[in-house]
Amino acid sequence: MVFVSSSKVKREFDLNNFTTKAEVLKALDDVEHVEAGDANTHLAIDELVLNGFSEANGARKGHSRIAILLTDNQSKAPNETVLAAARARDTDITMITVGISNNLNLDELTEIASEPICQHLVLLNDFTEIDNLKYLIRYRILEGMCFSYFTL
Repeated sequence: MVFVSSSKVKREFDLNNFTTKAEVLKALDDVEHVEAGDANTHLAIDELVLNGFSEANGARKGHSRIAILLTDNQSKAPNETVLAAARARDTDITMITVGISNNLNLDELTEIASEPICQHLVLLNDFTEIDNLKYLIRYRILEGMCFSYFTL
């Protein structure tokens, strides 16, 4: 499932809307970047916990629940965001946090990410580095390797 959050949360799609990997990748390509607005990150995380990983929306029992949070701004409500992330982790959702830009609160991103931080926090300079995520996620999460979580 994909959520877009700025001033409001919008669920773009659920994984059970598609039957092939190609369909999911096409849907991801069609998601538009939301320009400036209030980053209500806590609302997106809460929606993810309440609905995004429900079986009705495509979650499967016995399978990992991994959320990748991409943000290019500090959240509007950092305390609420940290609490929402804790609720997500308490429901066995692994939180991978990807910060894009220099307008970030590193402490907040660190609090959102699951442990170990070196596997679950990625900082990118800008959106042109998004393609690097595939490599980083494979080696940090699947291979269990830790690197510095600072920018590439």
